[in-house]
Amino acid sequence: MAITYIKAFQPVVLGTSLSSLYVVPVQPTTNLLRGGRIRLSNTTSGAVQVSLHAVPVGGSASDGNKFLPSKSIPANDYMDVDVPAMQAGDFIQAIAGAASSITAEWMAGALFS
Repeated sequence: MAITYIKAFQPVVLGTSLSSLYVVPVQPTTNLLRGGRIRLSNTTSGAVQVSLHAVPVGGSASDGNKFLPSKSIPANDYMDVDVPAMQAGDFIQAIAGAASSITAEWMAGALFS
């Protein structure tokens, strides 16, 4: 088993529609993302809601795969969120309650294959 520490994505400003942040590589098919952590920073002067989904390969965002359900991040504050274990082809999607308010940044995580 190989362990590769990764930076899954560059910092990205979230919008008000779902956007994909990261897809677990499909090769090798044994890939497993573990220990993932995302920092969500609110750079505005008002509280903003944010949600994160761990979507199974071939699926779509739903209440069943939401691992951060509509949390409010206070003005000029941040929240660190642990990402659930994800397998090859699974992907992370995010949405914010206000455009250009929340920055998502990858903090930690490793691919096991």
